[in-house]
Formats: sequence, structure tokens, C-alpha cells
Amino acid sequence: MKIICTKENLKKGLFVVSRVVGVGNPLQVLNNILLKTDSGRVKLSSTNLEIGINTWIGGKIEEDGAITVPAKLINEYINNLPTEKIVLETKDTNLSIEAENYHTNIKGLSSEDFPLIPQVAEEAFAKIDNKELRDVLSETVWATAVNETQPEISGIFMVFESGLLRVAATDRYRLAERTAVLKEEVQGKKEVIVPARTISELYKILGTGEGLVEIFFSETQVLFKFDETELISRLIDGQYPDYKQIIPKEFKTEAVVDREEFIHALRATSLFAPDSNNISLQVSEQGDITVTASSAAAGENTTKVISKVTGGDSGAIFNFRYLLDCLQNLKEAKISLKLINDASPAMIVPEGRDNYLYIVMPIKV
Repeated sequence: MKIICTKENLKKGLFVVSRVVGVGNPLQVLNNILLKTDSGRVKLSSTNLEIGINTWIGGKIEEDGAITVPAKLINEYINNLPTEKIVLETKDTNLSIEAENYHTNIKGLSSEDFPLIPQVAEEAFAKIDNKELRDVLSETVWATAVNETQPEISGIFMVFESGLLRVAATDRYRLAERTAVLKEEVQGKKEVIVPARTISELYKILGTGEGLVEIFFSETQVLFKFDETELISRLIDGQYPDYKQIIPKEFKTEAVVDREEFIHALRATSLFAPDSNNISLQVSEQGDITVTASSAAAGENTTKVISKVTGGDSGAIFNFRYLLDCLQNLKEAKISLKLINDASPAMIVPEGRDNYLYIVMPIKV
């Protein structure tokens, strides 16, 4: 194999595929990236056996071939090259890299040892705008369960129906739900659970491109295709909880508040809840939210945030991190906080938008 390419192209491709590669994997080839020629372009691939990524970059192909090389090493080396033109050439299982005054040989492994990344259906099931999908993921994925003892909630729930995509994430203490408009209506209804790790990686590499994202399915896998990149992942087998039943239909109190001011109040008050993460929110019909916390070690704090309140007084104790996770991932200037009592779920919605809701359970003390 002999390839001539630009540093910028190679750097971008390596960034995309390196994200799922581990370090110190006992199966050494899983620490590597596959470089190969493919129909006049350069194909880079990586996999951790749960997620596989393929991306294609431009380059001048002088000789076809393939090799796998350590992801961390080649990534850091290419990033440190000061020159723009790079020549890659294989010599047995070594990769020679030439760039003006830089002459390097990286020890690799045969491409035949690299695991096969499976193919998925040839026809896209759904299509969605890149930016819209990124917004959907940024507002939901952090609410998934970290503990995989309940695998069905360690991923996000995606429902495709008619011209809409509905995404939900929960760890049973909170729930984020977001809907988005698809580029065209889908044939039938489809419900899947995608691992949170897959979604996190998808979100990051979606930022390297723009345009349309095509979504393909097989019985056990999903493929997201955009620009010159494919991300393939297994699906989680299981039944997602029927979360709709926990969403309250009515609330006693609603407070519309400046999102940034509310974030500052929560952060300042959280310094006085170092052990429990618990803070108290009290909404007054007089027009403010009182945020308080105290601890024997740190002392106590009370902060008032002016808000527009409808309904009577209400309040509850919450894990402040659960509130901040939501608020920091919204963009609207104002949000609406809805309460019932200190034992019922509360809701946060962005003002002026009806495609998102966040449910958080109060802390019982």
C-alpha cells in the first residue's frame, strides 16, 4: 500500500475512528486502526466489538493494500507533524510515514487479523438532519442509567413513527424525553434501545460533519451514516419501561425563571451540600424560588431567584446534579419549573418549545 494525503484529511479521519479504540486490550488488534485502500479512497476503521466505525478520506492511491496500526500512537504522531503532505507506505507489517524531515516506521499487525465490521440493511429506514439529531442527543443521553445491571435503561429509547422520532432516557430517578421531525415519513413503527456509549460517540463525531444522517437497522444492529462516516452498533435487547405513566398530567405550581440565574443559584448553593447533593427548592406565590442547603462541615446558604409564579406555594428537595444536567443542556433563556408537592415528580420544560420535557423525582428525607 502507498498513499499520499494531507495531514488535515488524515487527522480528521483518525479523530473519528479513534474514539472507540481502547488501550491495553488483550486482543492487540482491537487497540489498532485499520488503514486500507478502497475504490480510490482511503478507508479507516475501528471497533471495540460493540461499536464499529468506518470513515473515508481523500488521497492519492499509488498502490493498494491494508494494515492495522496502534490508534494512540499514530494519532498523536500525526497531530505533531508540522508538514501538510504525508506519504504512507506499508513494508510487511510496518507502516512507513514520510513527511519532509520526519521519517518513521510504526510496527503494525496484518489487516487479516482485524475483526469484521458487520454490514446492515442497504436501505435507510429513517433520515434526519445532523444538527437536529445532535440537539436531541444532547438533551437526553445524560439521563441514562450508568449501572448496566438494568441493561434496558442503560441505553436510550428511540421510537420512529410517521414523520417523528421520539427519544427517551431514564435511570428511574429522572426522565428526559425529546421529539424531532424526520426528513420523511417512515414505513411502520420501530422501537429500539441504543447503548448510551454508542450515542455519546455518535454525538461527538456528528460534530465533524453536517447535512443528512441516514439510519439503517438489522435485527440486532443499527447503522448511522453521514458524510463519509458510518457508525455501527449492537442494539440492547429488552423491554423499555412504560415511562408515560409517571408523567403528571397536572401541577399545583409553575415558576418561569431565567435559566442562567437558576443555574448560578444551584451551583452556589451546591457548595453547601458536599455530602448529600441535596438542596431545597421552595417556590412562593409571591414570585421567587428560594434555594437552600446546609451541612455541618460547610455551613449554610440561601439564594432567592426572581420568577413568575402561578399557583400556590410549593417545594421539595432534589439532587442538584439532576437539575443542573437538564438546565445546562438547554439553550432557551427561560425555563418552566412545575411542582405538585414534596413527594411527587417535578417537571422542567423550556419556555416556548413543546418537544421536550424533563421529569425529576424529589428526595425523601
